Amino acid sequence: MDGLEFRRFKEADLPLFEEMVLALYREDEPGESMSSEKVQRTAKELVLHPHKGEITLFQIKEGVVGYAILIHLWSNEYGGHIVSVDELYVKPAWRKQGIGTAFMDHISETSQAHVKAIQLEVTPTNKRALAYFMRQGLTPSANYHLFRKLRG
Repeated sequence: MDGLEFRRFKEADLPLFEEMVLALYREDEPGESMSSEKVQRTAKELVLHPHKGEITLFQIKEGVVGYAILIHLWSNEYGGHIVSVDELYVKPAWRKQGIGTAFMDHISETSQAHVKAIQLEVTPTNKRALAYFMRQGLTPSANYHLFRKLRG
């Protein structure tokens, strides 16, 4: 898409970012609840500690049309960094125009040699997202993803 840019989140972006995060959680299958407080904590954490990850906004001439939260992990098994796409959202009016694909290409192209893989989660009922990410070259992991929630 012409004029599409991926830029880092700035504190002034918080209201728009929060609006998009809450929209994502309204659209996707109920799971963990989302709140303004969680969004603000995430934004603050990643601004103060950019080595942990980043928020990327999808910008076109008309404005911001989506975002992704990327978390940086180290994997002994893979011998390097893994980029975990914690969330990826494109506003409904801008879907199916190649924005998500351009972003996934952007991650692959801008990753340095030490980045070994991209990972993400898809809710089991979101068949559309699963099919999309599989077309992007992601496949189900051979290992089970296990999770134990410790606190709210």
